Amino acid sequence: MGFDLKKHPKVILDAYNDQAGITSMFNLNLLNRINRELDADFYLDQFEHYQTYDPGNGASKSYLVSLQEQTVTIGHNQLAFARDETIFMEISQKYTLAQIEELARASGFAPVYCVSDS
Repeated sequence: MGFDLKKHPKVILDAYNDQAGITSMFNLNLLNRINRELDADFYLDQFEHYQTYDPGNGASKSYLVSLQEQTVTIGHNQLAFARDETIFMEISQKYTLAQIEELARASGFAPVYCVSDS
């Protein structure tokens, strides 16, 4: 089973705000899929990726921020977005080794060993 470990908050934020824009493209792709699969008209250039990380609880949250007031049509429904309104996209939870062990034991598993990358 794989877990992402808690680490310095800057390391985590830098990973999600990467220079290549991978996380941004990942989240904007969801709007692209909604356009294609649900007959919507999101304009991807009218949204911007925004990332947060709470080192206390380990929650790394991704949002898309509307860059302007706009109305999006999905099928026969319309959604109004205010400027700076966010769409909550995902949580990528981070854990300590002790939390991972606790989760495993609470689920009936017995941790045997841990392998981690550099």
